[in-house]
Amino acid sequence: MFGTPAPMVGRGFLVFYIGMYIVNAIALYKLGEKANVKNPWVAFIPVVQMIVILHIIDKSGWSIFLLLIPVVNIILGIIWTVKFYLAFEVNAGLIVLGIIIPLAGMIVILVMAFSEKYKYVKTTRFTATP
Repeated sequence: MFGTPAPMVGRGFLVFYIGMYIVNAIALYKLGEKANVKNPWVAFIPVVQMIVILHIIDKSGWSIFLLLIPVVNIILGIIWTVKFYLAFEVNAGLIVLGIIIPLAGMIVILVMAFSEKYKYVKTTRFTATP
């Protein structure tokens, strides 16, 4: 009765979350293209989009199941995030910032995706052949 009704707050959060998801998916798609990953369009599928990141760091898509193990998922998440950033030669300060503050990490990923400064410096077995 006083203030914003709860359903309105819930809808606002949902709209914000969907917007962030779309922005993140576009950034991962662009990074997949930069890395010449075979199927970068997978970045638009929820949960499966992690496969694009795994292929960029030369891990099999099956590795995603390791994230189901408690504690291991936290450790592998940090290791894989660092490898992901290093694949595009991101400096250590931005890597630490991206890991500690998730919103900052998303901004760094957006900059990586749309900036000419960041190039993919690795080759993987998941790279598309021309």
